[in-house]
Amino acid sequence: MTVESLLRTMRETGSLTQVLMASERLSDAARDEPTSVDALTAAIEGEDQAVAIAALHAVAHIEHDGPDPHGAAGAADAVLAEALRDPRAFMRTHAAWGAARRRPHLPSIAPLVALLTAGGLDGMLAQRALEAWRTDASDAIVDHLAVALQTQSDAPVRRRLTETLGLMSGPSAIAALESIALDTDEADAVREAARDAFDDARRGDAAPRATTPVDPGADEALTVAQLFLGADIDSGLRTVGSGNNGGIATLLVRLGDALLAGSDAGAEAHSESPAIGRVLTISRGSDAAADGDAKAAPGGHAYSQIGLPVAVTRAEDAWSNYVAARRGIARALAAQSTVHAIHLRMADVGTLAAWDVARAAGIPVIFTAAPDPHALIESLELAGALTRENFGDHDAQDRYWFRAQLVRELAEAAAHTVLMPREHLQADLQRLVGIDIDDPAQYTPVAEGIDVSVIDAAVAEARAAAAGAPAGTALRELTGLLEELPPHRRGLPLLISVGRLHRVKGMSTIVDAWADPALQERCNLLIVGGNLARPSADEADQLALIDAVVDPQARAARGLLIVGHRPNQVAAQWIAAARFGIPGLAAPHGVYVCGSMKEEFGLAILEAMAAGLFVIAPRRGGPATYIEPRRTGILTDTTDAGSLRAAIVEGLGLAAERPDDRAAASRTLVSDRFSIHTMARTLAGIYATAHRRRTAAGLPRDLETNA
Repeated sequence: MTVESLLRTMRETGSLTQVLMASERLSDAARDEPTSVDALTAAIEGEDQAVAIAALHAVAHIEHDGPDPHGAAGAADAVLAEALRDPRAFMRTHAAWGAARRRPHLPSIAPLVALLTAGGLDGMLAQRALEAWRTDASDAIVDHLAVALQTQSDAPVRRRLTETLGLMSGPSAIAALESIALDTDEADAVREAARDAFDDARRGDAAPRATTPVDPGADEALTVAQLFLGADIDSGLRTVGSGNNGGIATLLVRLGDALLAGSDAGAEAHSESPAIGRVLTISRGSDAAADGDAKAAPGGHAYSQIGLPVAVTRAEDAWSNYVAARRGIARALAAQSTVHAIHLRMADVGTLAAWDVARAAGIPVIFTAAPDPHALIESLELAGALTRENFGDHDAQDRYWFRAQLVRELAEAAAHTVLMPREHLQADLQRLVGIDIDDPAQYTPVAEGIDVSVIDAAVAEARAAAAGAPAGTALRELTGLLEELPPHRRGLPLLISVGRLHRVKGMSTIVDAWADPALQERCNLLIVGGNLARPSADEADQLALIDAVVDPQARAARGLLIVGHRPNQVAAQWIAAARFGIPGLAAPHGVYVCGSMKEEFGLAILEAMAAGLFVIAPRRGGPATYIEPRRTGILTDTTDAGSLRAAIVEGLGLAAERPDDRAAASRTLVSDRFSIHTMARTLAGIYATAHRRRTAAGLPRDLETNA
């Protein structure tokens, strides 16, 4: 199809996700039809913001046609340069992204440096574009960075400029870095960035590289890395539920342990695969002192924390840590001497940085792909919140396009792609993401798992306490919380939810649904999660929405307990207590509720089911693959408070019907299908296969996102 016909089809197509998928075809057409600049420019200036973004990326794909500045490529460079100064923020973002795939355009350096000073995703994309141009335009870029350093006094901005100097080549960049590193009047964070970059530049390598030696012998155990930089992960799971420390932190700790234990437990099933001898879990450092050195835990599970200079109070802040993340990940992997595979999840800065490092090192990447943010885009579009006319404005805040593209490219380029089960998996990934998962050599559905033994121990203690046995520390704490309730509310069952205080998790929607007077009289609501002492921006937003529904001074009087995050084992015991009750304070037959806008799988839901609780969960996503409606739980539209309220009311009634039979069925299902050990055995085989194929397949290919 021609550019004109594709643009017309995209304007008339039925959904925003289809526009995202069609963008690649439009770019291919523009590459073959370089005279289409005028048609694409008209689309860029149009009111359909989604098509405007696609058109801008198509312009970036118009090939260079020699030195003629008046040719099609020259016209494309001029369009991108103009977009870098566009008053629409989303156009500046995508212009910086597109610039990275083109040859240096000197008039565009100044606006790229301006975006760099702003930070966030815009700053990272500008940084990557400038790095892509360093071979042919390093001196010119260094000159612009030097001018910016003369005018910028804010330390975080100066640090970003200094980091970018470190990505350049040549003596002028090294001289500038040395000057900053030795300047005692400079902020410590800036001098540290200069020293890190200077050390790398002196080695002639702006991105330190891990190395992977030749194939091990058949009997050599594998070393596997797994990464999530959105959380501080420790073996005790002490910060789960605070900030971005959600279920993935619990998963990685339990999975790392199970991979090592599974070498024995699953030896018969996977005798042809090397055992997993070491697992390295890489996460964000709790402070700037984190240096990436791996701290060993018993059994070969090591934890490495990467010091990130920018505190992440909102999702946008994380992108400013890209260079530091890349350097830290490279050093953490290089310190292992051998890493046979790395497993990445999430479309975030840590995954992007780790992909770059793994590609340079030749380490096979396993990627867990989910239709996120694709499913969220679809949901918001169906609700009328996202439209063609406002998509770009929302994209500037939530970065839908970049994250969606990163998911698709990683899913196709990884050594192996793991998929989370969902009710219509193949159809959803084809419809939302545009990938065909028929090839079992590339795509494998793998259910996430929980450590059922942790839940079993919690159930045993809660059952004994309900029968009069002395309570342990966790249950005594819960008893103290329930004693804050007024006498007339004691003895009601618990409606409990465990998770982060984030809009996607829908905690404020749960409160809104529960706040109906009739429902309030039937149960108390316990929300476990969030950093209440130092809330992040997302947590503060959720707390404000909750406070608008229930006066914070009247929470206990109305039966609402918001207690902040607790360690995973404590949350497990409280979930179990909701099933059995606490004599005189909470009736048995409570209900677990997940109010997430989307839930790709739902580890906390599985934990609640393993404990024997009746669950309320989102209709969309993974829970539909394992919840038996009206027997083990209810699937509902959790984005709507009215629908969620009705489901809770029905759930409270069903929870008391044959509770022991339901609990046994739920626990058996979780144990048989969703054990962490089952997950670990499957992944161990995938890791071994990906490593064996590395020698034959060569390095992973580059990503368009990295262009």
